[in-house]
Amino acid sequence: MGFFSKKLNYPELDSDNPATDQVHEFDGPLQELMGQVSDTLEVVPADDHAYVFIGKPPKKFGVAMIENGAVQSFIAAAKEKGLDQAKIQMLNEQLRDAYMHNLDAQRYKTSVGGKEVVVTPCPQLDQEVKQIMSSMSN
Repeated sequence: MGFFSKKLNYPELDSDNPATDQVHEFDGPLQELMGQVSDTLEVVPADDHAYVFIGKPPKKFGVAMIENGAVQSFIAAAKEKGLDQAKIQMLNEQLRDAYMHNLDAQRYKTSVGGKEVVVTPCPQLDQEVKQIMSSMSN
């Protein structure tokens, strides 16, 4: 079953969905990220940024941010801000909780650079992740 488990069982993201344009604004950085990881990407697009859950949230995952055309991992951002391992772990748990709060959000699939990605156009999830990310500065 391993081969088929990679298939994304979500409806296709329709071209008239506003999330389509948001996701494709980040095609370059998403393709760059795809070159670095082999896991599934789940994009939470917004107007000026996107968050990307990498792997299998809510169990085993990482998070990256795309802003101003650049990709930065959550861990790299946390270390850059001088956060210790305990604080990083706490924030990671908050990211897991944010994902869990929004498990029922509509998810779609689309193709970026010839690979399928999951798209979750969920303002609530975006807001929760943004709040967690901004708490790194405090």
